[in-house]
Amino acid sequence: MSGLLLIAAMALPLQDAGDERGDRLVKVELVADRAAIRPGEAFSLGVRLRVDPGWHIYWENHGDSGFPTSAKLVAPPGFTLGPLRFPGPEREVAEGDIVTYVHTGEVMLVVDGKAPDPLPAGLEAAAFSVEARWLVCQEVCFPGSGRAELTLPTAATSAKPAPANEKAFADARSRLPKPWSELAGATIEWGGTRDEPVAVFGVPGASDLELFPSASASTTLSGRTIERAGPDCRLKAALNFQAAPTEDAPRLAGVLRVRTEQGESFYRFDSAPKDRKSG
Repeated sequence: MSGLLLIAAMALPLQDAGDERGDRLVKVELVADRAAIRPGEAFSLGVRLRVDPGWHIYWENHGDSGFPTSAKLVAPPGFTLGPLRFPGPEREVAEGDIVTYVHTGEVMLVVDGKAPDPLPAGLEAAAFSVEARWLVCQEVCFPGSGRAELTLPTAATSAKPAPANEKAFADARSRLPKPWSELAGATIEWGGTRDEPVAVFGVPGASDLELFPSASASTTLSGRTIERAGPDCRLKAALNFQAAPTEDAPRLAGVLRVRTEQGESFYRFDSAPKDRKSG
């Protein structure tokens, strides 16, 4: 009920939670980057969400309305799974300057895992499952959920690796945020005041930038402007800071989308005013 109350407070036209349309508008599938798993082998799982045309679901930070898409994965005993990794989202602005961060079309959430070595005695196949939840919106919104399962046979350590779904994972990984350190020459410079700080992102050779902030209890984005000057691009983020019990200084984290002549990439950053030149 708390999720529904949140949406109602944000004035979204949310339909009855019992309506099955939210389930039908998004299809969930669980896939792997290999056809079999060997002892001690690293692997990746993909939560593939297919959103009907004209509809969208939400990123890990939904923005001014909506709520985040989530996925809970279960693996066999002894297997380890890392955190859920979202691809870079899209920025959407609705009437009233309501800014949200969304996914459309086909979306792959990636989870990296590792098999135990040795595998549990007698394990001939590894069964994985996922329970995903979302809010799917157009002019109206429907909460939805879906479950998917995947069983992979196990193989001996000496067996040849068996890749699978190579294109799907290559496409998904190309949209996963990279470390900020891989963005050559990029800077984050701070200015403004403590209560109204400003963070300026500069990326040499970029034709366009976009900012997707992580959710924060203390530092919120009040607006952003994009400046293009010759071969470079700068994004100025105006922020509001209200100290939370555990924070006594502004801090901005999130993802920066960078477009260049070579294409589009995403980079994850975490920066504070004391970090004058980098994330």
